Amino acid sequence: MSKFKFRFQSVQKVKEIFEKRIEEEISRLNQQIAEQKIQLRKTTDERNRLADSMIKKPAKVADYQSMKSYDVQLEKEIISIQKRINALLKKREEKQKELLEKKKEVKAFETLKENAYEDFLVEDRRDELKILNEVAVRNHKGDQP
Repeated sequence: MSKFKFRFQSVQKVKEIFEKRIEEEISRLNQQIAEQKIQLRKTTDERNRLADSMIKKPAKVADYQSMKSYDVQLEKEIISIQKRINALLKKREEKQKELLEKKKEVKAFETLKENAYEDFLVEDRRDELKILNEVAVRNHKGDQP
């Protein structure tokens, strides 16, 4: 029996490598999204604490103005973080679409490989039967006087 060799093996391997790279990129994006959400939560908590202290404690006008400017700064930072999260989510969605396409390509090559292997097995069996028939014919001719 001869050895099966898929003629598109190198192409399939490249497609699988691209698929893994995209999966890694999605993983990195998920990590960045999680980090940004943590940062958003911390900033929001800080802003809420500041608002509580502004309401609960009577403050001098100068202190109140500095707290208010800090509140505005925190609000801008929250908006900035939300924009980064949205951009990362959009990028992740694009990568997921790209991953879906790569998975389809890899699946197509796997199907091609399976079909080629089945064809190989059929051809190999045919060759084996041909050889057995030739041996049987030679043995049969050798037995006759």
